[in-house]
Amino acid sequence: MKKPRRKRCKAKTYNMILSLYIVVMILANANLVYGISDIHEDRVEEAELFKTASLKSLSTTFITSAAESFSMDKMGFTEKAASYFEEHIYRGPSLSKGRGTIQGPSGKETYYNLNMSGVVRIMRRMGYDYEYWVRDDGVKMFGNYVMVAANLNLRPRGSLVQTSLGMGIVCDTGGFAKRNPRQIDIATTW
Repeated sequence: MKKPRRKRCKAKTYNMILSLYIVVMILANANLVYGISDIHEDRVEEAELFKTASLKSLSTTFITSAAESFSMDKMGFTEKAASYFEEHIYRGPSLSKGRGTIQGPSGKETYYNLNMSGVVRIMRRMGYDYEYWVRDDGVKMFGNYVMVAANLNLRPRGSLVQTSLGMGIVCDTGGFAKRNPRQIDIATTW
């Protein structure tokens, strides 16, 4: 009876570590994008290379330390986690005022600048008690998430969506949603 219980404990531990790694990588992606915002437009390629290299370094460090503290097949865990995040780390261009529109990790991305007080009020009524703030690069945030407008039929309010500027949360919609249902519009001060 005890042996199956141990296997379940190992599986639970594996799932917990993998879940923690997912959260760490999402936050790392957002923080790295935030951290490179001071690099000027003419150095965008260098900024993208820096972001990719930093994420790979962080991934390797975390996977190694998690695998070392793990009692199961370390190489198997490391390979699974590395391949998962290799597929899910966005390495393309980031939306900026100069670029205007890009093909981001979740489809076409554009930006808009409107008063967000009504949007924040709606989100708080729905139970999302996050702080509204503006990053140094002008991206409007709701808690740790980039504020995004999307087609609410495909992505309801509160849905998380990967953007070129970090993990986003759907808070709003717009007329673009009828013309291009997969497009997302990122709230900025630009």
